Parts: sequence; structure tokens; C-alpha cells
Amino acid sequence: MRLSEYARSRDNNFTLLRLIAAFTVVLAHSGPILGNPGTGDFVFRHIGRGTGEMALDMLFVTSGFLVTASLFNRGDLNHFLWARALRLYPALWLMLPVTVLLIAPALTSLSLQDYYGSKTTWEYLVRGMTVLWGMRYSLPGVFDVLPLKGEFNGSLWTLPVEARMYIYLAVGWIAFAWAPRIRVRALSFVAPVAAAIFYAVVLRANARGAISNADVAIFMFFYGASFYFWRDRLFINRAIFVGLPILVVAAATIDRSLAYAVYLLCVAPFLLCLAYIPGGRIRAVNRWGDYSYGIYIYAFPVQQTLAMFFPKLSIFAMAAGAGLISWALAFCSWNLVEKRAMGMKDACANATVRVFDHGLERAKSWIGQRSSDGADAVEVGAKPFAGDEGHAPVRADG
Repeated sequence: MRLSEYARSRDNNFTLLRLIAAFTVVLAHSGPILGNPGTGDFVFRHIGRGTGEMALDMLFVTSGFLVTASLFNRGDLNHFLWARALRLYPALWLMLPVTVLLIAPALTSLSLQDYYGSKTTWEYLVRGMTVLWGMRYSLPGVFDVLPLKGEFNGSLWTLPVEARMYIYLAVGWIAFAWAPRIRVRALSFVAPVAAAIFYAVVLRANARGAISNADVAIFMFFYGASFYFWRDRLFINRAIFVGLPILVVAAATIDRSLAYAVYLLCVAPFLLCLAYIPGGRIRAVNRWGDYSYGIYIYAFPVQQTLAMFFPKLSIFAMAAGAGLISWALAFCSWNLVEKRAMGMKDACANATVRVFDHGLERAKSWIGQRSSDGADAVEVGAKPFAGDEGHAPVRADG
């Protein structure tokens, strides 16, 4: 069955997959946060990609596919930008003041005066709220004695990458504004080419032992976007669903670098099989709400705080405790902020159109008034030369 036939419906497992990915990141961080960085590296030893990194790959493939679909299905850049901004920022603008201005001051080894007076505190807050100009990951005097020294919220590194992907999509949309009829066709080639370039960059870095997770994330986003553009010619079925993991395992028995290269190519089709093929009761998760983002942005400081007060926790106790607390925070974030903000995207987009139209009308009126004033000025200035018929102004009243 073609991917496009599945993708017509919103009845899918993407919400569940994002939730699983968020909890997987919590589990993957638990070992390093407790000072056990080698824990859970079985998959990494055989494929070259850890479980937490695989979870991030899932999130970026999902984002690439769904965000691209959001823009091109609606066909409205204004609505797209509002939808992305309202998904990214409101939850972040709640989390940052709560963690930076309320929780962190209770954990810092500095005095409150020194903490609030530090340039680093406010730079962390401002950069976090804007996202686009990079992030800071430490706060003065907070978590300085933990295994992951000074890291307050290491998970936030992905947000600038995600925001840049939105901008790249918007730029691609604008770049073909002169020829909207060929926009989809052109970008259906641009996205796979970009994915191929970053695939080569990632493989080259892996061969040198210097993997950049940001480059992998960009590849995954463009790879997911490519599957959206080519959905009419791609198939997903149970044979592919079963065969792709077998292919990766078979490659892992030969060579880890080969397994890594094969894994990168198999992630997107396998994830889309997971998103559309299994059905039944698991689809009820869609009615719960999307807590994955909230869990993701709260979990790291929650885990660091638990490690500070309970350094002897087991990895699974850490994962369970942090997962439960992060889910509770995400529940509040979703119901109080995120869901409400996302419900405003149409109103915000429509208001933007009205403001733009009003400004355009004012500009036209101003230009028209200036033109009228200029005409009057020419007429008045011409009066001394009225006797010169060749230069006399033409007047309606004769």
C-alpha cells in the first residue's frame, strides 16, 4: 500500500511514538546523570548509535515528515509559521522561568544576590527564550558537584536545530514564490539532495570518529521531509516493517560502520511503518494529549535534581521517578499552555493578515496622498508660466 494512502488520515501512531521517544531519552540520560556513562551501550557497540540518539532520530524524522505535510497541505506560510511558533515557544516560555527563576535558585551554591546578579543567569534565560541564537546549558552554582557537572538542561540543544529546519522549509517555500506551480516538484528534489549531502557528511564524520548529532538530526529531518514529497511512489507494508530491522541486524554482524550506514537509511521507513500499520487500541493514545514535548524539556533538570538529592538511585529508579515527575509537569504544560496556544494559531494567522492588509491600505493611501500633493505642487508652480501654452497645465475647468 502506498504511503500516500496511509498519510491521508490523521489516525496514526505518531503521538505514541513521540511519547515513547521522550521516555527513551529519559532512560538514556539516567546512566550518565548518575555517573554510569557506559550503561546501556549495547546497541551503540553494535550499530554505532545509542538508544537515546535513536529516540532523537525518531523525533526528527517525525518532525520532518509531519511539519512538511503541515506546510504543503495547507499551502499557507503565514499559518505554518504561527503553528510552528505556537508549538515551540509557549511551553518553553513557561518552563524557563519556572526552572531558571524558581527552581534553580533553590539549588545553587551561590547566594541569591549572586545568582540573580550573574550575567550567565539572564543570558541563559534570554537565549533559551529566543532559541535561534543558540543555547546555554549551565547556570551559576547549579549542579556543580554532579557527574554531569554544571549541565542544567542538556536536552535543549535540539531546539535551535529544530527551529532552523522550520526556517529552511519557509525559505524553500519563499524561494519558489515566483513559480508556485513547480514548487512541490522542485522541493521534492531539493529535500532528497539535502538529505543525501548530510548522509555523506555524517558517514564521513563517523569514519573519523567525530559524529555530530546536529548533522544527524538535520539528515533525519530532510529524510523525513523527502518521504512526504515522494509518498505517492513509496510503499509501506508488513514485509518492510519486519525486514528493515533484520537488515540492520544482519549488517551489524558484518561491520559496525556498515550497520551504522544501513541504520540511517532504515530509520524513516521503519518509523513510518510503525506510525501507520499497527492499529486498534493503541490509537486511543491520540485522545490523551501530546505530552512528549513537555517531558522532553523538563526531564533533564528533573533528573539532575534527583541525582543531587538521591545520588544512590538505580538507573531504573531514576528513569521511573524522573519520567513520572516530568509527565506530571508535561500534563500541566499541555493542558494549561500548549493545547490552548495551538488552538490560537488560526486566530493569530488571521490577525496577521488583517494587520498586513491594514498596513498595505495605509501605505497605498499615503502614497496616493503624496502623489496628489505632488500634482498640486506642480500646478501651483506652473501658474507663472500659464501664458506659455506649451507648458500650461491641463485643467478640467478650462
